[in-house]
Amino acid sequence: MRATPLSSLSDEFAPALVPDEPSAMPCANAGAPSDAAPSDADYDALAAFHGIERERLVLIHPGSHRDSPAWPAERYADVADQLAADGWQIAIVGDAPDPERTACVLGAMQTAALFLAGAVAPRTLPRLIANARLLLSDDAAASSPIGAARALGTPHIALDELPRDTGSDAIAARARAALSNTGDAHPGEPFTLHMPAAHESA
Repeated sequence: MRATPLSSLSDEFAPALVPDEPSAMPCANAGAPSDAAPSDADYDALAAFHGIERERLVLIHPGSHRDSPAWPAERYADVADQLAADGWQIAIVGDAPDPERTACVLGAMQTAALFLAGAVAPRTLPRLIANARLLLSDDAAASSPIGAARALGTPHIALDELPRDTGSDAIAARARAALSNTGDAHPGEPFTLHMPAAHESA
């Protein structure tokens, strides 16, 4: 149960989280009433544009606040591939100062993933994290996505809190255990980024 209101948390974490670079995604709140919540409008546009499905969304955030990241890109890619094979929708998010890390994870993957690095506005990132079924990230600094996940009640794995030699199979097993304990998490067909809703396939 997530007892803390999302709107207040979005305002709290948005300035602290490192902003992503702007993307070419259509602006969701152009022409929207001034009293509309930008994070909600932006998130709805982001989800529609990329086909995000919260019931099976797993976020991979390989960026780190440390000089020496806890995990190499190849291990992130291995875990992402294993979870994609289980039917989870993998989305890679990243901070503007570290685009090569996010791109390296995507490049090392054997399966497809949503690449959201640079596509998520600071005010939208808490909403994306709140709607994810799991967040895998490198470090747990106060201004990191893990900090937001903890406040929002999103299951998460912070790799810098584990031994540096922890293998990808062990993390994949931990991720599967966390996902199995989340009642509203439902994987789809393996390796699919977007599962059509019933009305779309009719």
